[in-house]
Formats: sequence, C-alpha cells, structure tokens
Amino acid sequence: MNKRILCFPALALVSGALLMTPVHAEVMQMTIDESITYQTMESFGTSGCWWSQYAGLWDMPYNDTGRTVRDQIATLLFDRNFGIGLTNYRYNLGAGSADSGSGSYQDVHRRTQSFEIAPKEYDWNKDEGAVWFLQKAADLGAGEVVLFCNSPLERLTKNGTAQMIPGQGKSNIDPENYAAWAVYCCDVAEHFIGMGIPVRFISPINEPQWDWYAGNQEGCHYEPNQIAGVYLAFLDELEARPALAGVELSGPESGEWGGQTTRYVSAILNNERLSRHFSAVDCHSYWSNTQSKTSFMNWMKVHGQSRKIRMSEWCEMVNGSDFGMDSALVLAKTLAEDLRVLNAVSWCSWVGVAPGGYHDGLMYAAESGAGNISLVPLKRLWAYGNYSRYIRPGFTRVNVEGGEALCAVAFKGREYGKNKLAVVLINESAEEKPVKLNGSFSAYDSIVAYETSAARDLVKITERVSNTAFTLPPRSVTTIVFSE
Repeated sequence: MNKRILCFPALALVSGALLMTPVHAEVMQMTIDESITYQTMESFGTSGCWWSQYAGLWDMPYNDTGRTVRDQIATLLFDRNFGIGLTNYRYNLGAGSADSGSGSYQDVHRRTQSFEIAPKEYDWNKDEGAVWFLQKAADLGAGEVVLFCNSPLERLTKNGTAQMIPGQGKSNIDPENYAAWAVYCCDVAEHFIGMGIPVRFISPINEPQWDWYAGNQEGCHYEPNQIAGVYLAFLDELEARPALAGVELSGPESGEWGGQTTRYVSAILNNERLSRHFSAVDCHSYWSNTQSKTSFMNWMKVHGQSRKIRMSEWCEMVNGSDFGMDSALVLAKTLAEDLRVLNAVSWCSWVGVAPGGYHDGLMYAAESGAGNISLVPLKRLWAYGNYSRYIRPGFTRVNVEGGEALCAVAFKGREYGKNKLAVVLINESAEEKPVKLNGSFSAYDSIVAYETSAARDLVKITERVSNTAFTLPPRSVTTIVFSE
C-alpha cells in the first residue's frame, strides 16, 4: 500500500552565508561576559498530550528512511543529530474518560485512558501508543520525565466525570479521595521506573484557576486554599515509597504568571512541609507578558526563598495552521524572554505533534485516508532546536550586553570534554542585521553558526576559527556555537 508522507527536504550546507556584512549597515555590538552567570539549564521538552496515544501506533514505513512514522516523529523530537534533542517529556496520566465514555468532548482524542481496571488493579497494556512514545523518548535521551494529570481518576471525582458540570460546583474531588489518587499515580510511577523510565516529577494539578466545563478536555478546578491538601497527600505517598526516592512533586502549574498565580504559589510556600519539598515553581506562560513575568519574579525575590523557575507549558494561542516563520519567531521570542526574565531552568512546549488548525505542535501530523499519514515538521520545531540542540542540561546562562533588540541569550557549558558557548539571536525584522560579538573568545578554537529561516531548517551556514562579525538573515533564529 502506498504511503503518502510529507517530509522536510534535505538542505545542503551553505558555507559562508553569514560572512558578508553590508558596509552601509550599522553593526549591532554585543558583549558577552562569561564571568556573570545566572541559571543553570536542566531541560527543554514537550508534552505527549492528545497525540501520542494515536501517533504511537503509526508503525507503517516512513518513506525510504528505514524508520516507521512514529520513529520519525520521535527522532525529530528527541534525537540530537537528526532532530532537536529534547531532554524532557511530559506524559499525560489520564483520568479514564476514554474508558468510560463519560463527559462531553468535541475532540475524541482529548479523552484519555487510565491503567486502572479496579482499585489497585492495573492493565499495563492500556494507553499503548502513548507508552510507546514514553519509552522511545527515554531511549533517545529524554532523561527527565514528568507524569502530569489534568484531572483525578473519574471514579474519584464528585460527578463521575473528568470535567466540571454546570450547577454542581467547581471542585470535583473530595479531600477524602486525595490519598487514593496519590496511590494510583505513585503505582504508575513505580511501574514506569521499573521499565527504566526516568520519572523525575509527578504533577497532579494542572492550571487550577480555570473552569474545566464539558466539551473541551479533562480538567479540574481548585481554589488556592485547596491545593496544599492535594500535594500533602501525594507527599505522604511519595515518602512512604523507597522506589520513588528520587521523584519530586511539581506545581502549581498555574496557567499564567499573573492573575492568581502568587496565591497558588503561596499555598505551597506557606506550608512548612511543602515548602521544604518543592525546590522549584512550575507554571505556564499563557496569557503572560514581560510585565507580568517581571512582577512575578519581583514577588519571588521576596517570597520564593531562591526557588528555581520551570516553565512547563506554552504554545501560541492562535487559530489556523502556520507552516512558516511567524509562529516560529513568536516561540523563539517567548522562550528567550522566559530564560532572561524568569531565569527558567526548564522550558516545555505544549505539544510535540498536532493535527493542524492551531499554532501549537512542533509538527503537524494526521491520517489523510487510505492509510496515508501526512507529516510536516514546522519552522517552530527548528526554531526551538536553535535552543534545545545546543543549550544542553548543565549549561549556565551568562551575561549579554547590548543584545536586547535581538532577544539574545548565551549559555556556557562543558560537553564531550570541551568548553562551549552557545549564543542565540533572533532577527524579527524583514531586514538583515549585522552584529558583532565581543568577549574573551581566545580559548575557543572554532565558531559555527546554525540558522532557521524561511530558507533553512537549523542548518550549519558558516564555520570559522575567528571573526565574530555576522549578518543575521531577515526573520531568522541563529545559534552561534563557540567550542574549544
């Protein structure tokens, strides 16, 4: 059977593309000071929510690559040489709406299975496609797995569904069921760890401030004064299990940095036991701007007791499909801002794969009839890779002066026995931008630049041993890597 599968074209090396600097253009001067340091990066990642359960079953051949379609997707996301080398994977631990058929969902793919067939009884063959991607992500180098819940198990909710029902109140789980929910999640975590999956975090609460009514997705609302009880029940269960000694809770997974976020974070910090446990605050960057992020960080300087910030979910909330640089530039700018303003040590896109029609996935993939699969890696994927492929876990952000207009970030680290410095620059304008990097670069033996633009997908475009003057193409994201 013929398989019609779209793929990105192979791109040839374009040597010296950044060497020419127009003599009439004003050169932007930037100074990198490696002696001034900020956060140390832990991971870049994505979520398998709503796509991995079906894409994980796509085991048909992918063109003539020798890979299946699902292998191709996983390779693009997690392989560092062929793809973008993500190191974090967020696995959606579902509430079971796909098993029961309860609730109302406009999109059947937003229903999820649970492994539970009865309390403390499990069928580990369920959610087969999503589990395949979980294992594959770990095999390809995702060393940080987060198990996150949008809703408690349906049998533990007040209304028997994983959604709110109008007129039945907002909170959908009684406190006496918190412990049973924690038992389930920890049982799953132990099972996955036994498979060799590097589960690092369990996140039971997702965007607690929103109202999750029927028709959309699994979800559960919590008031700020309710979340401490949930986390304490989970902490009780975690601490009772030696097999989960390396697993932490993450939260509160607020949907934005403004609004009620400080109230949700305070609910954790004001509880002595939770405050000792939580080494970081995880929240999402939806509906947030520079001002709200700056205000949150100012608040954290007073109340946060030096906790790390992890940005655990974001996509551009815009309808319509985008295959070009528009949404790629928005992603790159949001990421740079979160690194610069929030000092985020982890950053995760909302979904790795989407069917199209929204500015969300890093690639569009869908069944197109007669067993055919369309697979389109997007500019968003490659612009994200300008960060994730070269800023590796353990790299530390260093100071950049004069790079605000290009959203410049720079990270240094040691890899394969060599010191490296990765600088990411965003040229949002329709004009070329000449730039000169200044700093103490004498210890580095090579300088390599990688470009994502309308013409190129994270392609090496120049390599040299000196000369730190570059011309950035219009509407592009460029990573310049210094190496010993």
